[in-house]
Amino acid sequence: MRVRETLSHPESKEHDEGPFMGAGVKQAPRSLSLALLTSFERQPQCPRPMHAPAAIDCSTARRRMDGLDVLRACAILGVLLFHAPEVVHHALPAPLRAAFTHGWMGVNLFFVLSGYLVGKQVFAPEDEAPLGTRLRVFWLKRWMRTLPLYFGVLAIYALKPWTVGTPFLGGGWHYAVFLQNFSMPRDFVQSWSLCVEEHFYFVLPLVAFAPGARRWPAWVWLLPLGLSILARALFIRGLPLNQPLVLLAEGAPWSTDQHLDGLAVGVFLARTSATWRDWSRTSRLACAFLGGVALLVTVVRWGAVVTTTSHPWIHAGLAVGFGGVLIGVESLQLARGFRWSVQQVALLSYGAYLWHGLVVRVAERMGVSLGLWSLDLLTFLLITLGGAWVTYFTVEKPCLKIRDAILERWKLRDESPLRDNMTGQKSAP
Repeated sequence: MRVRETLSHPESKEHDEGPFMGAGVKQAPRSLSLALLTSFERQPQCPRPMHAPAAIDCSTARRRMDGLDVLRACAILGVLLFHAPEVVHHALPAPLRAAFTHGWMGVNLFFVLSGYLVGKQVFAPEDEAPLGTRLRVFWLKRWMRTLPLYFGVLAIYALKPWTVGTPFLGGGWHYAVFLQNFSMPRDFVQSWSLCVEEHFYFVLPLVAFAPGARRWPAWVWLLPLGLSILARALFIRGLPLNQPLVLLAEGAPWSTDQHLDGLAVGVFLARTSATWRDWSRTSRLACAFLGGVALLVTVVRWGAVVTTTSHPWIHAGLAVGFGGVLIGVESLQLARGFRWSVQQVALLSYGAYLWHGLVVRVAERMGVSLGLWSLDLLTFLLITLGGAWVTYFTVEKPCLKIRDAILERWKLRDESPLRDNMTGQKSAP
């Protein structure tokens, strides 16, 4: 019997925190063999035309960052391969089956990416807006990106007793306020990691926007990593050794305090990005190599299944390893044709993460198979990504437009007193 773990996903968003990487900056390589070569030169910032109004967000002109898209695509594909229907796993050749069992580690990569991307937002150059305004804008951006689709999928789970006649196991009000990760979720289990993300979105700006927080040394942002190691060590006290966590009858191994490693590493990288992004290509490749070594050592030492013995250490090792890899590939540039495919997978990763559990459930209940594991796997991937594509255009994009309209209205309202004041000064004798 294959033991599965649950996993995580940061919000799938365009990399509006990244540098401008327009076509005129660097010619894209023409061959696939050159597509994976990195460019480590600092990219110029997105210019704003002198006639452009201040309300225009420069991010609309920026290109997505290929390196981060590659990492996100790898993470979601690992997640989907790990959670593919049983008919696929049972038919896989032994080497592939062993490889698929490591796919859950995409959760740690997602956490590192989330910490880095959100960290770059909170560490962006300070503006003069009041603290309340900055918090309001930050939370609106995050929650309008993540909550609408989450609650849409949650509604499908909650309505199962009336639609398909099966209970929503363990369901309750705690799913509506993101507290299910402090128990052992039995249905919509992947949502535990969204709880970690939402708690992170709430707490990080409160800390990062605090007076004097920008003057803290960078290592301070790594403290949550140590706290999570301690929390996991305390959690396993008194538990049998080498027992898979998914077989525990009680407890909350997915609680937020035990899964801050990747987020902390990502925030640390965001805080120090002005330094390491100026490193030479050789230095950044060395970081990627060392990150790969850290991942290899972690996997070889602790294996593919998280147990009570490996729980305190494996997540920290993966977070550090993925952090090193991120430094090495962050400014990766892909060939145009290859870039489009990677971007589509990355763009749909949030929806695919939310929908894949339902797709697997339906496939296993129906017991259908096309006769070849490769066809079954391809069908699963296409259906999951297809569902994510539909909800991206019917749920996610419309909500982002509403978000942008609200932000624009807030901006105009906040600028109105300033304009009135300037007008009054000009008209004064």
